[in-house]
Amino acid sequence: MREKPTNTLASLPFFSQLSPHVRACLIKKSTIRSHKRGELIALQGDLNPTLKIVISGWVKLYRLIQSGEEATLAMLKHGESFDEVPALSSSAAFQSSEAITDCSVLHLDPSAICTCKNAFAELHLAVLRAAHDHAHGMIHHIEQLKGQTGAQRLSGFLLDLIGANDGGEELTLPFGKKVLASKLGMKPESLSRAFRQLKPFGVASQDRKVHLGNVAGLRNFFQECA
Repeated sequence: MREKPTNTLASLPFFSQLSPHVRACLIKKSTIRSHKRGELIALQGDLNPTLKIVISGWVKLYRLIQSGEEATLAMLKHGESFDEVPALSSSAAFQSSEAITDCSVLHLDPSAICTCKNAFAELHLAVLRAAHDHAHGMIHHIEQLKGQTGAQRLSGFLLDLIGANDGGEELTLPFGKKVLASKLGMKPESLSRAFRQLKPFGVASQDRKVHLGNVAGLRNFFQECA
C-alpha cells in the first residue's frame, strides 16, 4: 500500500467531477496498491469489486471466451478507471484485469462514501460519465478494427506515445510486442508486417525500442487514412 498524493489524485478525471468535500472524502477512504507485471488485479465474476483507477503503469482488461482464450477489451493507463458500475451496484465484475507493466492502482469501495449531502448523487453521476466514456472508447476501437489496416492502427498508437513532437524520436514501448498486437487487435505476425509497412516513414524496431525517423510523414500517413 502506498501513501496517497492527494493533490495529484484530485486532478484525475473521475475525481475532478466531484465537489471538493466529496472528492476529499473518497480520496481519504481509498487505498493505492502496487501490482507487479503479470499480476492479476481482479477476476471476471468477482463479487463486490472495488472501483479502480490506474495511477501509473498499464492495466489490461480482458474476458475469457468459451474456447478458454482471452479477448482483450482495453489497455488502460494513468487516470483511466474501470469496474465502476459493478462496484457501485455491488454486482459481479464484467471482466478480469491484469498488470501488464508494474503499476499502481487506486481502489475505492463506494459503500465507504461519506454521508454528506449529495455524495451518492455525485458518485452515481461520475460513474455514469465514466460508463459513457467507456462506451465511446469501445465504439472507437471497433471502428479502428473495422476500418483501419494494421499499419494504420500501429501508426496511431506510436503517434499517441510521442504526442505533438514532429522531430525524430526514439521511444520504448510500454509493453512487449505480443501485448501490443493484442491491444491493436492483430496477431504478432501481423504486427511484424505492420512495422515493415511503416519503414518508408523511418520506423524501425528492435524488441521494445522503436525509432521514428520521419514523424511528420508518419502523421500525414495516419491522418490521410483516418
